[in-house]
Amino acid sequence: MTATPDPDSLMAFAATLAESGGRIAREGLGVSVEERKADGSEVTEADRAVERHLRASLSEHFPEDEILGEEEGGRAGPAAGRRWVLDPIDGTRSFASGVPLFGVLIGLEIAGRPWLGCCHFPMTGETVVAARGAGAWWNGHRAAVSTCGDLSEARLLTSGLEYWRDWGTPRTRAGFERLVDRTRFTRTWGDCYGFMMIATGRAEVMVDPIAGGGPWDVIPLAPILAEAGARATTLDGGEVRYDTPAVASNGLLHDAVLECLCASP
Repeated sequence: MTATPDPDSLMAFAATLAESGGRIAREGLGVSVEERKADGSEVTEADRAVERHLRASLSEHFPEDEILGEEEGGRAGPAAGRRWVLDPIDGTRSFASGVPLFGVLIGLEIAGRPWLGCCHFPMTGETVVAARGAGAWWNGHRAAVSTCGDLSEARLLTSGLEYWRDWGTPRTRAGFERLVDRTRFTRTWGDCYGFMMIATGRAEVMVDPIAGGGPWDVIPLAPILAEAGARATTLDGGEVRYDTPAVASNGLLHDAVLECLCASP
């Protein structure tokens, strides 16, 4: 197994790589033609171009590591135990419509556990990066969740109302409506941007009925949320996977959020 580099140097590498991928993505915002993949999800040529760029750089710098990307799948290297996980444009549906709240996601698993995460937002100039035990950093400053402890003052986010239509159940939809009623306001600043709003203290609660379409939607975010002091679970308090609901909060409100989501009608 390849030795783990120093966390600071590895975070700097991931941030620089994500930002270079973001420059490619910027050129396609709102002009890349949207296509549909076999599973019905959206993809653009910009998604593919960014992933090719990320893969080429990772293969050059870490030739023994495995790579898994949303658009090109997995490449197994000879050194089991380290895997880079890529979402070249998280929020393609918004990206194809010219909405600037999309991100370039890079994650690193070590021994099967999320170890590093990086999220870069090309249009807002924000980069959030973290490694286990090394903190979470937002444009070079320490990232931390908010200290709001009152659910009625919490800012609630979700990726999109159609998510609740397409992937919600009567129980989860009812729970989400209760949460809307009990929080200060609700916005669809979603996909990775919503989770990073939690990690940087600009919102308190993010809820989606399904975490995403693959590991690339979860693995890069997990270290950032954890190192920023957030709590992320399923509705029953379990570990978030891409095929489960996802609830992220500033931690102080988490139990109240889960109780609200899961209360009997």
